[in-house]
Amino acid sequence: MIDSRLWPLILKIKPSQIMYLNKFAAVLLIAHLFSCNPSSRFDSALWIKHPQAEDNSNPRAGMVNDLMKNKLKPGMSKEEVLELLGKPYKEGIEQRLPKNIVIPDSISFSNPDNLKPENLEKIVTERDTFNKLHAKPVFTLHYPVGWSTIDPNFLVIIMNENGLVERYQVEQS
Repeated sequence: MIDSRLWPLILKIKPSQIMYLNKFAAVLLIAHLFSCNPSSRFDSALWIKHPQAEDNSNPRAGMVNDLMKNKLKPGMSKEEVLELLGKPYKEGIEQRLPKNIVIPDSISFSNPDNLKPENLEKIVTERDTFNKLHAKPVFTLHYPVGWSTIDPNFLVIIMNENGLVERYQVEQS
């Protein structure tokens, strides 16, 4: 066993550099551990095996980012999605805003003034009117992917008029 005080001499490293090397080694170890986490990689068979929305420890939560980044692609057909993900928890036509329509700040819930009790009813009415004017019917597929505090999260896949994936996102129910 080599005395730890000799390592700087053996490696010709200044003692002040050892602290940085220790931190660098720790960061590399942590990065390696996270990259080896099997639940972070999408596994179609495991995904299909866990369709329950009620399961708050659903392994889909750990796979959804890899799925969206590497497997699910705009332009895929519904059949390709079903082959990859299995039967959706829910599917059907919904009224949704097109991706090029943005809710104005004046009626956005991200504006703190709009969340004040005295403004809430007015803002909700104005948002409903905005949605009725701009929302379009789209076909969606919903897949449960875990929970956020008290509500389930879903991967929502929005199909275009040709039956191909237009976009997808994780939403809280």
